[in-house]
Order: sequence, then structure tokens, then C-alpha cells
Amino acid sequence: MRSNAVVTISDGNLSHAWGHGFLRALDCARRPGFLPFVISISSLDNDSIQEDPAIRSVLDTTLKQLGKYSCDESAMVIFPRSFWTTQGRPHIDQLTNLYMTKYLPRLRARDRANSRGTYFERMINFQGAKRTKYGIQTGVKNQLRHIVEIWDRDRQKGRRPRRSALQVSCFDPVKDHNGAALGGFPCLQQLSIDYDDSDGIILNAYYPTQYMFDRAYGNYLGLCHLGQFIATELNQRFVRLNGFIGSPEIGRAISRRALGALEDIVRQRTQGS
Repeated sequence: MRSNAVVTISDGNLSHAWGHGFLRALDCARRPGFLPFVISISSLDNDSIQEDPAIRSVLDTTLKQLGKYSCDESAMVIFPRSFWTTQGRPHIDQLTNLYMTKYLPRLRARDRANSRGTYFERMINFQGAKRTKYGIQTGVKNQLRHIVEIWDRDRQKGRRPRRSALQVSCFDPVKDHNGAALGGFPCLQQLSIDYDDSDGIILNAYYPTQYMFDRAYGNYLGLCHLGQFIATELNQRFVRLNGFIGSPEIGRAISRRALGALEDIVRQRTQGS
């Protein structure tokens, strides 16, 4: 029977925060139900992310051995950090154009898993509909640009931006309520942006389920990159990532034996942290 307790993990090091969640999922793997997770990563700024190279190296090696995406590959569908950097760190409008015309077509051609799009595409090119006096009208919304616009508007007027307006949807019911037994995409449902009194930006991410081995590390890495980008656009500091995971799982078709070396290094490196 599932306990009412919620597991909260907080650390300034991405590798250690992920590691504690990974170990918790391993330890609970044979129980009837997992506890929900809240993973909070702090000590972030706009240029760096604290990681443990030993954990990251063994994780990427294990992912490759088991035919999974690397951490960088999982991260780039949330935010294309390397592409953004090589293009000169463009602002949201220019990045949107470059992503849709140059980067996304390459992703789709390289991997059929991207045929339904990427998380970043849904953030900047969300297709939806609204009711008007002329009937139902479809359109495209750049959610990140909208956030930048309302942030700048309210700050120029000396107002605090309305927190409930700083949201980004990744789940689209029209596309994603398709009856498939195993969806695969999107696992990330929604993002919200918060801020504190010291002009620090906080990014909250909501996952109904998440594979702690297959994708979670890359998810957190990509979300940190996204938070850094948003903070840059808003001329703020990125201070924290909070991930809310309703039902964490180890991964798809993964045995604990195959994760033995990874489990050992994670336990060793996170002991006492």
C-alpha cells in the first residue's frame, strides 16, 4: 500500500540529487507502489551546473551499453544548449527561427523517436485552438516568447509578474490522448516559472511518471540548461530547479544486475551528501 509520505531530495549537485532519487527508486523497485518524488537542485547560476564526473561517466557508459540515449541526448530535446551556444546565444525570436528551420529537421531525420516533436518545439511552437466570435480558430503559440514579453511589460510598469501566467505546457490532449499503451512522449507535462525577492528564477517541472535510469539525469540537465536560458532572457539569475515526479520508475526492461556498477559508484559518491 502506498504511503502518504512524499520523498524530498535537495542537493546543490545535479549528480548527487539524481543519485539519491535513483537509489530510492532501486530500493523501492519491488514494492507495490513508488512514493512520489520532489527533487530540488540548487547552487545554480547562469553559466555552470555542479556535477560529479565519476557518476556522470559511469551513467553514460551504462546507458550506451544498454542501448539508451546519453544524458546529453536526453537533455537536448528539452533545450538545445550546444546549438544555442554555437549560434552565438541568440535571443528567443532568432533561436526559434533557427531551431525550427535548421535544428529540428535534423533531429527528426536522425531519429524516428522525434517524429512527434520535442519538448522544446512544444515550448516555442505549441499548436492549439481557441473559441472566438468567428468560431474555433487554430494557431501557434511561442510560450517562451510570451513569458519574456509579459515579464518585460510588467517590470517596465513596476509590477511583479503574475506567477500563474508564467507557465509552459508540453502535454497536448489532442495529440497525446491517443489510447497508446506506452506513449514515450511527452513524459514532461508542464513547466512553471517562479521568482524570489532577490531576482532569482526558479523552474518547476511536472512529471506524472519518469524513468530514473533511462532519462531522469538527462531530463534534469536539459531543464537546468532551459532555466539558464530563461534567466538570461529575463536578465535574472537561475537559482533552483524543482522536479515533481508522481510515479518514478527505474526504466524500461532494465534488470538491477545490469545497473550494478552504476549503483556501486552512486552509493559511494553520495554517501554523506
